[in-house]
Amino acid sequence: MKRLTSLLLALCISGSLLSGCKGKEKNTETTTDKSTVETTEDPRSESPESSSEAPSVTTPSETSETSESTTETKPADAKKQEAIEAAKAHGLTEEDLGGEYEIFLKFQEALEENTTVGEYKEFIYRIFPAIAYASEYVDDSYFFQMVSSLSITKDELEDSINGQYNSENNLYLKTSLFENDPDRLPDVLFHELMHFLDYNINGVKTCVYIDENGKHLSPADIAYFTDEEMDKLIACPESLIVTEPGAEIYTAKFLTGAPYAYKDGVTFLSCIEYIMGEEYMKKLFFSWDTDALFEELFLEAGYTHQEYMKASRTMNNLARSDLYSFPEDPASPEDLLIDLYTHYKGGNWKEDKKFLSFIKNFDGIGLEGWRRSKNAEFIGGIVYQTWEQFEKLEKLFTDDIPETLDLDHPYPTLFMRDGELLFGSLATVADPTSGEKYRAYVTYEWDFENDRRTGYSIQRIDGYVEKYF
Repeated sequence: MKRLTSLLLALCISGSLLSGCKGKEKNTETTTDKSTVETTEDPRSESPESSSEAPSVTTPSETSETSESTTETKPADAKKQEAIEAAKAHGLTEEDLGGEYEIFLKFQEALEENTTVGEYKEFIYRIFPAIAYASEYVDDSYFFQMVSSLSITKDELEDSINGQYNSENNLYLKTSLFENDPDRLPDVLFHELMHFLDYNINGVKTCVYIDENGKHLSPADIAYFTDEEMDKLIACPESLIVTEPGAEIYTAKFLTGAPYAYKDGVTFLSCIEYIMGEEYMKKLFFSWDTDALFEELFLEAGYTHQEYMKASRTMNNLARSDLYSFPEDPASPEDLLIDLYTHYKGGNWKEDKKFLSFIKNFDGIGLEGWRRSKNAEFIGGIVYQTWEQFEKLEKLFTDDIPETLDLDHPYPTLFMRDGELLFGSLATVADPTSGEKYRAYVTYEWDFENDRRTGYSIQRIDGYVEKYF
């Protein structure tokens, strides 16, 4: 008997696209001691050009083909110059375009046609470096119409949610955020815009099936499958551990220089990026078939579908405990990472100081989750089980720094940027000379072999607030 799955398609889209983003519990009080500053530049140390090469230009030869070759390059040159001038008008540099001049012009045209993003239109231009970075995943036929129809409004969201993007292409910012914690507005909006990219840049993102040949299928692809054909498919569960932490990771990469929300999920997903590499992470987040790609990561490492389902429930709880309750039979997040490391990276994970830093960062201070790991005996010897142990670590993030730092996360979050493993945290910073306090993101460079700080940078965020909000 044929089965129609239009209802399933609707459920997949509405369920997957709802993204309500929570704030963290600690230090949510408004910082009222603000000052006027110039808008700082993005904290990225790598140009998107490293991933997206500029179009090549044919060098004219001294033959009869010279005139023809030169004529062919003129349109591209004209578009390049037009894009550079347009970008400059919106506060972007040529470097921000990452060589993707034509894509930028299409993005600009679509955004300028938009009448429903209101006062946030200029801020939306700030996400283009992320678009250029993921340019190979841009679906022209779908993405730009979604740029044109995106709406952004204030709304009274739930207490724990600061922003939300939904399946109707609506983005909401919590009304009280503007008065109670305005310094969070740039990262909250950017985070939600990363959801917008995640769910639209590569076409419609739906739930995914894997057939017996490894092909990824959407609900539309299987709309007329028989029961027998359906039984041969793997129905991939939602990979919320990629959705929420992923949006926060790309916010850190392209705006703030440090993650803030979803600390445990960010640590977990960043460890996967450390194991699999930056290109894998990019494909995982920006592709339409994320759920299938993520399940395959585990299947290829030796997991069965049922074992992955168990792991998935634990990972989704790790990402959003408000949506996914703690499983009755939980997997060990540490063991999941160790299994992936062993299969894909090889070598002795116990001797990899960077990998062990993820395990320690994930388990925090005095927490007990690691005890259900099959490697508990080893992990128990490296995690911070007492505040005395932690106080020594905390000093590495604050001592011998001219500014006085009050970190929102005393044990900052690990994340990857440009292939480098970094720590980052939002903080209240006191200027060493004037004593002026301001909110900023602090990024730490680290020597993991010797467990010591090698550098740090402070990214003031209040300039963005004053310019865009």
